[in-house]
Amino acid sequence: MTLPFALLAGLLVAMASEELGLSLPGSGDWHRVWLVAPVLVVPTLLAVMALRTTRARLASGTSAGVPPRALLRLSAAATPLSVFALFAFGDYGDCIERLAWNSPLASVLLTMAPAYLAELPRLAPATLAQLLGEVLDDGDPRPVDPQLWPRASELRPIVRLHFGWPLLVLVPLLVFGTVMELTSGSRALHAFVLATSPGVMASAMVFLLGSVLVLPFAFRFAFGVDDRLPEPLGKRLREVAAKLGFSPRGVLRLRTGNRSLNAMMVGPLPFGRFLCITDGLLGALDPEALAGVVAHEVTHARMGHVRWFLVVAVVLACPVFSPWMVRHFGEWPIGAQIALAVAGGAAAFGLMRALAHRFEREADAGSVRALGAGPCSHALLEARRQAGPGGSDWWSRLFSMHPEDPARWQHMRRYEIEPPYREHFDNRGRRVRGVIAAGAVAMLGVVAWTWWCEWPIERAIWQLHSGDVAGAHASAAKIEVVPESWQRTWTRFGENLGAARDLAPDAHDWPSASVAFAAAWPRAEKVLLAAGPAAARPWFALALTASDAPSDQQRAIYAFCLAAADQEPERMEELKHLVRRLGVPSTLAPVFAD
Repeated sequence: MTLPFALLAGLLVAMASEELGLSLPGSGDWHRVWLVAPVLVVPTLLAVMALRTTRARLASGTSAGVPPRALLRLSAAATPLSVFALFAFGDYGDCIERLAWNSPLASVLLTMAPAYLAELPRLAPATLAQLLGEVLDDGDPRPVDPQLWPRASELRPIVRLHFGWPLLVLVPLLVFGTVMELTSGSRALHAFVLATSPGVMASAMVFLLGSVLVLPFAFRFAFGVDDRLPEPLGKRLREVAAKLGFSPRGVLRLRTGNRSLNAMMVGPLPFGRFLCITDGLLGALDPEALAGVVAHEVTHARMGHVRWFLVVAVVLACPVFSPWMVRHFGEWPIGAQIALAVAGGAAAFGLMRALAHRFEREADAGSVRALGAGPCSHALLEARRQAGPGGSDWWSRLFSMHPEDPARWQHMRRYEIEPPYREHFDNRGRRVRGVIAAGAVAMLGVVAWTWWCEWPIERAIWQLHSGDVAGAHASAAKIEVVPESWQRTWTRFGENLGAARDLAPDAHDWPSASVAFAAAWPRAEKVLLAAGPAAARPWFALALTASDAPSDQQRAIYAFCLAAADQEPERMEELKHLVRRLGVPSTLAPVFAD
């Protein structure tokens, strides 16, 4: 079950493009979007070319022209590239803000839509070309009789499998958008989530929990998992599962056109969890070997391996939620940031890989305890034989989350016949869990300490964003020393607070503050004419914050003032030209005149 790398790359490009702000605020033009949008068809066209080339080669036996495999790779690479073109040259990112109408869920869906529009039509021809291309891999130059080509009944489950991934990937995106949508109903809660480190982490935990709860049901829907195991094999496997304390109704089949030899426990929590066995594995192994596979997977569930993975992932992500770490990291040179990110990513992957290898050996040991070393060892041997004679290269072994088969065979044999080895292995597993638990507590303690130290500053910022102007002023007055890493943010906050106190000094909530902020635009124009764009920035910011649907012209004017405050003259010139194109207000003609 290969991951949808083309779709994932397209989604990453979409998120990065939206985060980096490739479009100038207010520059979005639907005419330009429609002009660039046809690039989303390029991945599908390349896949169709690959399919037609493959069919022609099978029918004629010739190998002239561009190889189908190269066309398939180009079609996969074209998905993220076409998404980037839409954001970079079509200014699609700016159109999202206008079309989403302040809905976080709509914004998420609109951001991800180009990747899906580019990838979904590509999947069917690309999958068919890949399957037909496997016939060419034999190296026989003679034509292949169409009667020997894969039949539609054989291809249908494989195509369904490839379409299941986009559906499954969509689920966490919907969960994220829904979480943000729910928080947007309360201005104070929404500001807490977006403006404070504890809020960011709390929302991330809600997102993680929601995704975990929905995952098993989404997997069953996306891939069409069913309980129609061949009998009497199904009865035997359900008996093994029940003997090990797992629900026999949770042993299910995944149709892959007999192309995948795999089994997996889906769902980190008991709620909705099931054991999924592919049709390829059901057909390749005998009942005893499959019983060993069931025992192996049930051990994963009984020992909570996925839950421990989640704990480690949260621990590794903790620095992201530490304001002290994030702000100091942002002050480093870009080269140092990249080096640290690469080193940190490599270390995190190495840790997760080592933990995955450990948990695979624990699952093998669980199978040995239940059935002896024979069934699971036989399953590994037979799956290896069915996969073909070629061994994996060092690159595949480096990124594999499973230990090498010979090491697993030796481990199971020793665990079965050597009590000292068994005791040492089990004790080491308990120590590993103790280290993980201690590390989690220590890391959470460090992050909580940074929150405690910097909460006074974040609280003042949160209060202003939630409309509590008086509370923000009182909190800010209590802060005597502002850390160096907060200076720029604190200066910007002070400017916004000063403008807010001029407009609504006694406001304690968003309804009362937003009424006053909505009237800030005329005041902002006066400040712009009298003191320049940098001084007018906080007034325009308050006006836009209180507006449900600011115009393109207003967003461009604010961006012009923000560029002035950030001392970006080139961006100021670009935005000045944009404001002229959108239409200069008569009151601001002296600022934006040629």
